[in-house]
Amino acid sequence: LGGGGRAGGATPAGSMEAVYRAVIGGQGEILSTPDQLAVQVQVAVQGNVCKLMMRYQNKNPVAVDNFNVAIAPAAFLQVQAQTPMTNIGGGAFIMQQIQFQVKDYFGEPPKITLTYTRQGQAVSCETWLPISLTKFFQPVQCTKEQYFNVWGKISGAPNEITKVFKGKKAIVKQEVEQAVAGAKYSVLQGVDKPENVVGAAKVNLGQGDVYCVIRMEMEPAQWAFKLTVKTSNAAVTEATRSVLMHLLAAQA
Repeated sequence: LGGGGRAGGATPAGSMEAVYRAVIGGQGEILSTPDQLAVQVQVAVQGNVCKLMMRYQNKNPVAVDNFNVAIAPAAFLQVQAQTPMTNIGGGAFIMQQIQFQVKDYFGEPPKITLTYTRQGQAVSCETWLPISLTKFFQPVQCTKEQYFNVWGKISGAPNEITKVFKGKKAIVKQEVEQAVAGAKYSVLQGVDKPENVVGAAKVNLGQGDVYCVIRMEMEPAQWAFKLTVKTSNAAVTEATRSVLMHLLAAQA
């Protein structure tokens, strides 16, 4: 996303990894532009409603003018957003509250575009909002029999995805379990081989429960993973894959 990094063009966008870390942590910085405008966010979810408190901080001593935030329309979202102030003084910040009601299952998080001027130079930058479908999941504790019952009922694309990929660093099983838990899956013990990480979850946006199971097989000597995701909804499957790979993969 973005490119150029110059006045009058789009600055580099925030990384999807940073966005998903904000998804999992509930807060974080999702964008920092070359001219020192930083975007932080706090996320709260209740039911199918997601509330974001946005903080736009101007770390540059030169003021920002004509500031505007545009949220890309998405059929799966109903949006209510406060209109932010149009000026951010040097070293100052402004706040904006955005509320989303999720009406359907979705894949990629929604995008926002920030536009402003600094000393008469126009700047535009784009990033994603930290809203992942996994934010609406509920971890599920289940027995080995229940887990493999769901596992056995789902086979083949698009509801089943298997990805083999390299990690960012040496594999620590506890960190993998933390990523799985952050994606709102349970971390099940005694269900699969002890060297694997497996989990289960469910999500319901008013259309009935969608059950989800994952298995993460690891090859520590190679920094390698084999991730299998099985759910009864293709968008739910893709959302799980995207979150876990962006957190764990060297390239997602």
